[in-house]
This record gives sequence, C-alpha cells and structure tokens, in this order.
Amino acid sequence: MKTTMNTLKSVGLCAMAAIAVAACSRGNDPIPETPPSDGTTLTLQGGDGGGSAVNSVYVDLSAEQQTSVERAGWNLGFYSGAGFRVILNGTTGTSAMDAGTTDLTEVNATSFDISQLASGYEPAKMALYDDTAGRIEHTVIAEIAANEADNNVYVVNTAFGSEVNVNNVWKVRILRDGDNGYTLHYAQLNATDYETLRIAKDGDYHFKHVSFTAGQVDGEPKKADWDFIWGYNIYYTAMGPSVYIPYAFSDLIFINHLGGVSAAEVIFEDANGESTGKPAYADFTEADLGSVTFSNSRNVIASNWRVTPSPTPNIVVGTKKDRFYLIKDPAGNVYKLRFTSFTTEDGGTRGYPELEYTLVKRG
Repeated sequence: MKTTMNTLKSVGLCAMAAIAVAACSRGNDPIPETPPSDGTTLTLQGGDGGGSAVNSVYVDLSAEQQTSVERAGWNLGFYSGAGFRVILNGTTGTSAMDAGTTDLTEVNATSFDISQLASGYEPAKMALYDDTAGRIEHTVIAEIAANEADNNVYVVNTAFGSEVNVNNVWKVRILRDGDNGYTLHYAQLNATDYETLRIAKDGDYHFKHVSFTAGQVDGEPKKADWDFIWGYNIYYTAMGPSVYIPYAFSDLIFINHLGGVSAAEVIFEDANGESTGKPAYADFTEADLGSVTFSNSRNVIASNWRVTPSPTPNIVVGTKKDRFYLIKDPAGNVYKLRFTSFTTEDGGTRGYPELEYTLVKRG
C-alpha cells in the first residue's frame, strides 16, 4: 500500500511538473506578428461642416485604421515628452497672449483688451498662434518653468475670428507638478475663482488634452497609432515675399513628425502634363525609393494635394492628379498614397476625402 501511494504521489508530482513546464513554454511563445496592411482605400470621416468639418481624422496606414476626434473637444495639449510644453488647439484657431502677471485674479476684461486676440491679415498676428511647422519649442505659452514665479498667466481665445466674444476667453496659469506632470489653474476671463487640474505625462501619447468645460479628454490616439492627421487647422498664407499671415485652412495633412513618421512628395507631371521623369503612382516600386528624399517636416503634404474653389478663372478644383505621396512609418514600412476626391467638383463630398494607398516596402 505504501509503495502504491508513493507511486501515485510521484505520478502526480510529475504530472504537475509537466503542466507547469507546458504553461511556462506557452507563456514564452512569441506573440504572433501582425503584418502591415498591403494597402486599401479609405473615406475619411470628417463629419458635418464641409470645409470646416467638425472632426480631425487620424490615420494609421499599416493598421488600416482611422480615428475621428471632435475638433472643438479640447483646448490645451500638455506635452508628454522631454520638457514642459503646452500647445493651443490649432484645429479651432485658438489664440493666446501673455497677460504679464502671475496673479489670475488680476486678469479680466477690464485689465486685458481681448480684441488683441482677434485674427487679422497682418504678420504680427502670427505671434498669437503656435508654430505652424509644429515645432514643440515654438509654442505661444512659454516652456513651463521649474521656478513657479516664472510662470505667467495667459489669456486664451478658443474661437477663431476677426471679433472676440468674451464668453470664449479664458485665463490660465500652468505650473510643473513634480518631474512628470502639470498643474493647471483656469477660469473664464471675468471669473473671480478658478479651477485646478493636475495632468500627468503619459509616454504612450504625445499630448494629454484638456477641455476647459469637460476636464481631461482624449484628444488624439496613442503616438504609435497614427501616421498623419487630416482636417481644419490654423496655418499661414503669403501676402508677399517672406510676408506671412495666419490663415485657417481646410483639408490640411500633417504627418506624425514627433512620432518618427517622414514623407515625400512625388510630382510626375509638369504644368503642361509632360513627364518629369519620375514614375507615376501605378508605376512606382521599391526600386524607385533610392531617388527619394524623405522629410520629417510636419508640413510635407499640408494643402499641396488639392485645389479649392477660388476667384481665379479656369482653375481646376479637386485633388491634384500630377502627384502622390510616400509615407514612411517608424517601423520602416513605406506606402505610396494619393487622394482621389474631396469635393463635389471631383466627384467627392467635402469633409469626407477619399484616398488610396499601397505598401511599397515592408519594414
């Protein structure tokens, strides 16, 4: 009986050990890799509003994924990278100015002329908006200083326009919260009390977003989950040689330059419809990549891909048929991409641009 019990015990221990080994083996198996998309067609979901569509749309090419985010759903973005920077919501044309004080209670419609925050066709107005190239070190709000006394109050106008409504104007003061976060004090311009909100940095995102009316909100996908954003945004236009003024553009494309995405424009026909010597979209292959120079400038594509209605006679409105774009994601996947329609003049719907893309090289 003793022998039988010992035998059974040994068998049981062996079985348990085998199960444990099997479990460990399964746990160490590599997670199957999801291959990048070979390409597809997409209709971006900008939503209502036509040229001023209510959504910004983030696109992840390798995952065939688009994420629509309400443009007016946030006001400030708090940088999660190195340094302490805060951006304005360019998709609503938000403007801001330093109030010249550290005391929120001193700032109101009597002490501050809100008309200064209005848009206008003059170069000086560029200073009201964050850098149109998206450079994080060129924000209207100065880098948040470690010394609390060095952080002034800013007055923020959340609505783009040539006139300013006081109901859209807020005052904010931002401090560091330790080594990995921010403290935001904020109120409407004429309020005597203010709200306080703490925002922690999150390395999965470029920015953590805040709405003055809703608190912390989701303003963008994780930084690894998008390649470019399409939508309405404050930008610039030229009034003469080297003279630029702020201008609100529809249908802008900004690449995820902070996330390691780069891009290139390929123009294969000249103004006369003659070949430039570069392959057209259908003909471009991996072998042609050697002649391409990629850039991580946020504005590689911008508004270059389309022509909007204008007073200019004989202008052809719609997507430009003489070019396409190459987009390289952080994994090294390279896609060729072209826009096929975006407005009624080219068979599309404003606010719902259509595009197609194809994998040229897998990373």
